[in-house]
Amino acid sequence: MLLRVPSEAPRRSRAARGARAAKGAGRERAPPLPLDAEATERFTALKAWRAEVAREHNLPAYVVFHDATLAEMARALPRSLDALSGISGVGEKKLQSYGAQILEVLGAAAT
Repeated sequence: MLLRVPSEAPRRSRAARGARAAKGAGRERAPPLPLDAEATERFTALKAWRAEVAREHNLPAYVVFHDATLAEMARALPRSLDALSGISGVGEKKLQSYGAQILEVLGAAAT
């Protein structure tokens, strides 16, 4: 018969773990690469668009695009689907699914 030996660190209850995770929810994070003020505004607009798309499709936001991809879009400010396709993380399927919307968000945020 084996006996369990309690670990050194006390285990937190589910409620405590959930409360800790909820603290970080909704917190604004800095872009994963340095951006000027205008690019930061575009990054924020892209994140808002991504959150809406993720909710509509019941997906985690990172499945739509990672923060690094959004930051590169905000920095590069592509003006065409061809330019957008050159950004890491934008494959053919995502380009077809979201490309026009992304260019619209970037265009609105750039004015």
